[in-house]
Amino acid sequence: MNPSRKRILVADCHEDVLIILERLLEDAGFDTTTVWTAEEALKLVDSHSFDLVLVNEYLPDAGCEEVLNALRKRGVQTPCIVMQPSAPEIVDFTRFKALGAKEIVCKHCFRQIVEVVRECLLCGREPILAACMRDGRTAESL
Repeated sequence: MNPSRKRILVADCHEDVLIILERLLEDAGFDTTTVWTAEEALKLVDSHSFDLVLVNEYLPDAGCEEVLNALRKRGVQTPCIVMQPSAPEIVDFTRFKALGAKEIVCKHCFRQIVEVVRECLLCGREPILAACMRDGRTAESL
C-alpha cells in the first residue's frame, strides 16, 4: 500500500459489488480494503486507519445504522457513505445524515460512487446527495 494514497474501507455482502468497487477505487488512486460484515468492518476500523468508509445499508449481521452508531460510540470521525440498493429517499438521507453519514448513494451506480468518494476526500468539499431522490428532488431542495 502506498502511504500517500487515501485508504477506503468498503463493507458490502455482495461479492460482485466488492470486486467492482475495489477495482474502480484502486484505478482512481485509492487503497481499498473490502469486507462482508459489520463485525469485520468494525474490527478493521479499530485496528487500522481509514480515510473513508463505504457501508451497504444492509449487511448480514447489522444494518448501517448500527455500524454508524458503533463508529460514533468509538469516537471514530472517519467520513462514511451509505450505499443503498436503489435511489435514496429524503427520509433516508435525513436519517443517515443525523447518524453521521456524509452521503448516501445507490450502490449500483459505481462510477458515481467513485466521484462522490473523490469529492469527499480529494476536493475537501462536503458532498451533496449524489443521486436524485425517488420523488425527483435533490438535497439542494431540502
